[in-house]
Amino acid sequence: MNDEMFRLSLIDITNNDLLNDFVNNVFGYDFDLKKEEYVYIQYKIISGNIILNIYDNKNSNRFKAYIFTLNNIKSDDNSIYINVNNEYDKYKIGSKNSLCLLSSLLISKNSNEKKEIIESLFSGKTKDIFSHYFL
Repeated sequence: MNDEMFRLSLIDITNNDLLNDFVNNVFGYDFDLKKEEYVYIQYKIISGNIILNIYDNKNSNRFKAYIFTLNNIKSDDNSIYINVNNEYDKYKIGSKNSLCLLSSLLISKNSNEKKEIIESLFSGKTKDIFSHYFL
């Protein structure tokens, strides 16, 4: 997976105060953070899986783990397992779901695909940051 590119992108997003926008954009079905609210993301790689632990102060210090994996693993209330191969297959047939796009970006090796995904998923400074590291 393109884990190092993703890690560096997240660092720059955080340093540019764009983390709330990123979380709302990609994980908007779970989050709706306002400017005065804050989120913290812990990034880990374990056994080839990219794990994002997301904490926010909006709903009693809510915690969610998003695990981008190459395997099929059943999700539960606090851990969402995303098989990047399955999401990439959905992208190839036309899905524009934000989580599908991010998952596809993590696995794509094709520069044209990466560019298309980044342009579909992000705008402004966030798009510039992802383009810098993935292209």
